[in-house]
Amino acid sequence: MKTLHNNITAILTIVFFITIFSGHSQEKMYKTQLETVYLKNTKEVVYQNTFSNYNESLIASNQINFKKEIKFSKGKNTSLLFVSNKNNVELITASYLKTIRKAANRSRNAEAFQTFLINNLPQLSHQFAIDNNLKELYFISRKDTFNGKIDALPSVL
Repeated sequence: MKTLHNNITAILTIVFFITIFSGHSQEKMYKTQLETVYLKNTKEVVYQNTFSNYNESLIASNQINFKKEIKFSKGKNTSLLFVSNKNNVELITASYLKTIRKAANRSRNAEAFQTFLINNLPQLSHQFAIDNNLKELYFISRKDTFNGKIDALPSVL
């Protein structure tokens, strides 16, 4: 009985090592057969960009009440879309508004605002880099943030 058990253990061990070594040799064989693939850098074609349209509507309103806008967008459960030949992004409007408010509150200037948006929404970084309306959006959204209201107070000193 003991010899049968030892034989089965030996056979399983041999099978185990054979499968391991055969897998490594196949992997080496496939690595030598694969060639480098070069991707052509194509220009991104944008089919739909509701983020830009939404930013323009916020700028056109000339004043943003974040609390009211976030509550309204949560009630309607709206989302913003960015569709192109390279990527597709869908983001809930309330979440986007919260990100804008946070970026405006934590930034001291429009460049820091743009950098904050690029870091927190990396899937839209290429659009934020070419968006010309972000400076205006920063100044309008900064007015309704805590730090913006503090900055608007007259200096006592």
